[in-house]
Amino acid sequence: MNSLPNLLIVDDNDANLTLLENILGKLPANLIKASSGFEALNKSNGHEIALALLDVQMPGMNGFELAVKINENRGNNIVPIIFVTATYANELDVTQGYASGAVDYIVKPINPHFLLSKVNTFLDLFNHKQTIVRESILLEKNAGYLISLNTALKASEERYRSYIDNAPDGVFITDETGRFIEANIAGCRITGFSKEELLSMSFSDLLHEESMNGGIELFKTLIETGVATADLLLRHKGGANRWGAIESVKLSETRFLVFTKDITKRRLAEDLLKESEANLAMAQQIAHIGSWHWDVNIKLIRLSREMFSIFNINAEAFDGKSESLLKLLHPDDIEPTLNCINESISAGGLSLTFEFRIIRKDLSTHYLLGNVRMEYNEGGKLSNIFGIVQDISERKLAEQSLKISEEKYRTMLNASPDGILLIDLQGTITEVSEIGFEIFDADQRNDLVGKNFHQFIPSDERNVIKDIFDKTVSEGLVQNVELKIRKKSQSIFQGEISSTLIQAPDGEPLSFMIIIRDISQRKKIQTKQIHADRMANLGEMASGIAHEINQPLNIISMVMDKILFEADKTNTINIEFLKTKSDKIFDNITRIRNIIDHVRAFSRSDGNYVLTGFNINSSIENAISMIMEQFKHLDINLKTHLDPQIPQIIGNTIKFEQVIVNLLTNAKDAVLDRRNKQNDYNDLKVEIRTYQENQSIIVEIIDNGIGIHNDDIRNIMLPFYTTKEEGKGTGLGLSICYQIIKEMNGTIDISSDSINGTKIKLVLNIKK
Repeated sequence: MNSLPNLLIVDDNDANLTLLENILGKLPANLIKASSGFEALNKSNGHEIALALLDVQMPGMNGFELAVKINENRGNNIVPIIFVTATYANELDVTQGYASGAVDYIVKPINPHFLLSKVNTFLDLFNHKQTIVRESILLEKNAGYLISLNTALKASEERYRSYIDNAPDGVFITDETGRFIEANIAGCRITGFSKEELLSMSFSDLLHEESMNGGIELFKTLIETGVATADLLLRHKGGANRWGAIESVKLSETRFLVFTKDITKRRLAEDLLKESEANLAMAQQIAHIGSWHWDVNIKLIRLSREMFSIFNINAEAFDGKSESLLKLLHPDDIEPTLNCINESISAGGLSLTFEFRIIRKDLSTHYLLGNVRMEYNEGGKLSNIFGIVQDISERKLAEQSLKISEEKYRTMLNASPDGILLIDLQGTITEVSEIGFEIFDADQRNDLVGKNFHQFIPSDERNVIKDIFDKTVSEGLVQNVELKIRKKSQSIFQGEISSTLIQAPDGEPLSFMIIIRDISQRKKIQTKQIHADRMANLGEMASGIAHEINQPLNIISMVMDKILFEADKTNTINIEFLKTKSDKIFDNITRIRNIIDHVRAFSRSDGNYVLTGFNINSSIENAISMIMEQFKHLDINLKTHLDPQIPQIIGNTIKFEQVIVNLLTNAKDAVLDRRNKQNDYNDLKVEIRTYQENQSIIVEIIDNGIGIHNDDIRNIMLPFYTTKEEGKGTGLGLSICYQIIKEMNGTIDISSDSINGTKIKLVLNIKK
C-alpha cells in the first residue's frame, strides 16, 4: 500500500498553524508541522515532500532562507513551495521568492477553497509523478505491464492535460531520438519557443554547448536506467541562457517524459551566495576574523572556517557545544568574557567589544578581539547570539615591541645633553625631551607640546627657521645654525639648531627632529676669546704702532725746531711760513689721533655692536695700517689688489679687521719660518686681493712661506691647535677667524704646499 504524500506546513504563529491544519487535515496527505525554520529542517530531513507551505516572515530563519535550505541537498527532487504572506507581495519579494524555489504565493487571510484547490493540484501532480516513477521502474520487469501502463497513460492523458498545461514546470515528451512530441505551456515559456516550433525541434537543439555533454550523459542514463536527472544550461529563443533542472523518466522504448524547472534565478542566487561566502571566507582568512552563531533554542554554536583556524580545532571533531569552546579560553579570561556577553544581554542586545586570550593545543597563547550582538524574536525572547573574533596576536606583540621601543627612545631622548624637539611638517611641537623643557623654562608639557615652534622664534629670525625647514626637506639634514630663540618667559637666548628629516619607509617626509643647544655662554666665551686675541695682536703690533706714532711726532718736532730757528734768527716770523708749518703740525696730530682712535676701536669689546654695511677694502686697509710697519721692518713685500667695484657687505667691520690681522700675521710668520730654514731666501712675499665672483665676495691672502702639512690643514681650524713653536701661538687665531667668518655667512678654504706656500680664501655671500 502506497504511503501518503508529505505536506510540510511552517508558521511561527500557532493560530495560523492550527488554521492550516484544520483546512488541510482531511486531505490524503501526511501533515508535517513546524513553528520555525530550524524545526522544519529537522522534521523534513530524510522525507520526500510533495508540497511546502511556508510563512515568509519568521524569526531566526525567514521563509526565503528556509526554502533555499529545504532544496539545498535534494538534487533534482525539488520541493514545490507556496509562500504564505500577510501582505500582498511586492515585485522584489516575488523575485526573491521565485529565486528561492517558489511556485506560488497565497495572501492572508487564507481562502480555504482556494488553498485546497492549489494543494490538491500539487498533490495530484506529486502522486502522478510518483506513479510515473514507480511504474516506469516496473517497465523493465514487465513488458505487459508497460503496455497496460501506456494504455493507462493514454487514457488519462486528457484527464491530466489541464494539470500539465497549468503546471509551473515545463513538461515535455520526446521520442527515442530526443525529438519533441509534446510540450506544455510552461515548457514554451521556459524555452521561448511556441509549441509548434518545439515540435519541430529536438532536445539537443535546446542545449547550450556548455551542457551538450551533460545532455548526452542524461539521455544515456535515461535509456539504461529509465530515470535521469541533471541541471543543464538551455538556450532561449530570445538569446538569453536559462538553467533548467531536468527530471526525466523512460515511459517506453520510444517515449520519454521530461520535467524541466527554470532554476536560473536560483542558480544565480546560489552562485552569488557561494561567491559571497567565498569572499567572506577569504576576507576572514586575510584579516584573521572568524564568526560564530549560537542558536539559543537548540543550544548549538556554528563556527566559520576561520574560527576553526583561529582556535586551531578540527571542524569534524567539534561538537557545537559552548562548553567545548570555553575550555580553550585562558582561565583568567573565561569569567570576564561571559560577563561581557551577559552585559550585552542585560543592555538589550547592545553590541560590545572585548579582548580575551585563548590557549591552543600547542600551548601557545593568542590574543583575540571579540564582538557580540544579540537577536530577539517577536516575543522579546533571546533567540540568537552572533559574534566575530579577530586574532590580534601580531598586533599585541607589535604594541609590546613598540612600547619597549618607545621606552628606549624616550630614555635616549632624555639622555641627550641637548634639547630635542619633534615637530610635524606644519611646525607643531609633538614631543620634547627633558632638557628641552629646561632650555625653554617650561613647567608643564602643554607649555610646549601642541604649540607652533615659530612662536618661540623672534620675528627677525623667522626667515632663518623657514630656510632651515626647507633645506631639511630637500637635503635631509641641516647642522649648527645659530639664531635667537624665545623662552616661555619671553626672554631671548642665543641658540644653535640642527635639524633632521624623519621619513616613512617610502621616503615620504613625516616630521622634523630638532636639536637645540643654548650657546649663550659659549658666545660670551667666544667674545672674550676674540677680544683677548685682538689684544694679543695689539701686543704684537705695539712696536709697529709706536713707529706709526713716532713718525708724525718726529715730523712735529722737526717743524717746531724749524719754526723756532726762523724766529730766533730774525726775532720775527712770516705769517705764511707759520701757517704752512702749523698746517703740517696739525696734519700729523690728526694722523696720530686717527691711529689712536683706530687702535682704541680695535681693542674695544664689541658685545653691543650693531651689524652694518661696510666696505671690505677699507677694512683691509685699516688692518694693514696697524701692521704695515712690522712688514717693512722685516723686509716683507706686502702687495694689495683690491677691486674697487665690490659692493658693501653686512657684518662687524672690527671683527673682520681682526680676521685680516690674524691671517696677515700668520702669513708673516710663515714667510719668516721659511727664511729661517733657508738662509739665502730673502724674497718674502704676502699678497692680499679682493674680487667678486657671482653672488660672493672673495678675499685671498697668499704667501710664499713654509706651507702647511696636509694633516695639519684638517685640524687647523680647531681651537688650541697650532703648528707654531711652543710659546709662539695660542692656537685660537684661526678658530676665531672661522667663527667670525661663519657669523658673516661665509666660509674659509685653505690650500697649501711646502713649495708654493699657502693661499687662504674667504668666500662671503652678499646679502641682498
